[in-house]
Amino acid sequence: MVIDFHTHIFPERISRNRDDYLDDADFRAIYGSEKSRIADSDGLLHAMDENGIDAAVVMGFPWFDDDRLRLHNDYLLESASASGGRIIPFCGLSRADAGAVVRAVEKARTDGFAGIGEVAFYSKGLTGETAGNLPSLFSAASEAALPVCMHVNEPLGHRYAGKYVTDFSALYESISASAGLPIILAHWGGGILFYELMPEVKEAFANVYYDTAASPFLYRDEVYSAAVSIVGAEKILFGSDYPLTGYRRYLNAMEAAPFSDTQRNAIMGGNARKLLGAIK
Repeated sequence: MVIDFHTHIFPERISRNRDDYLDDADFRAIYGSEKSRIADSDGLLHAMDENGIDAAVVMGFPWFDDDRLRLHNDYLLESASASGGRIIPFCGLSRADAGAVVRAVEKARTDGFAGIGEVAFYSKGLTGETAGNLPSLFSAASEAALPVCMHVNEPLGHRYAGKYVTDFSALYESISASAGLPIILAHWGGGILFYELMPEVKEAFANVYYDTAASPFLYRDEVYSAAVSIVGAEKILFGSDYPLTGYRRYLNAMEAAPFSDTQRNAIMGGNARKLLGAIK
């Protein structure tokens, strides 16, 4: 079973009227350009069918406006229900106060979301200050038994839409205090996975996973074998960041990587099934 652990879809009201939503700083940071692709559930399912993808996790968006947040989250739940289980929804959260975050996580569990995320700080960056609600979020998610996906950017290299400053120290401290909560660090964790060569980081990140989203735009394909060497295949999740680019670039890289069948199967879906549990 092949599972794409990182995709994005938006309701038609947003995709057809992009300009009406650009007053949201985070949305503008990612989708301000007409070149930034926006897809709906039908487009995702079609792409999955064409490329042999059995299921996909769809990530929520951190809207500032509560009505937009509700619209998008409701769309993810409706899409999941209509897909017969092929679409697996993660709940988007706004960056409200700690109490509101806790209540939102509790509601996400009741509503039927499979996880929380993608938690992101597109307009302000992940700093010691903006990470202030992460302990409350992680605690609530642990209580609700919901994994959390974090958007993490690499601190070096070229600029692109949505790339922001990531304070690895703030991220490390928050994860260290997360008490065993499964946390997925998107985009190879912005390279923080390489710090797992340090014993204390490896210990603190025992329940951290890394997805491959946007990999073709960030790293040479050798990142696959390097990551397996450092953290093990059991901590890597195939994620495409659909509709950022087509599936074939990822699938070709995975086929060419020097993995055993066991390692490849784990990355392409086995790890996701274990992490999410509810997928049959």
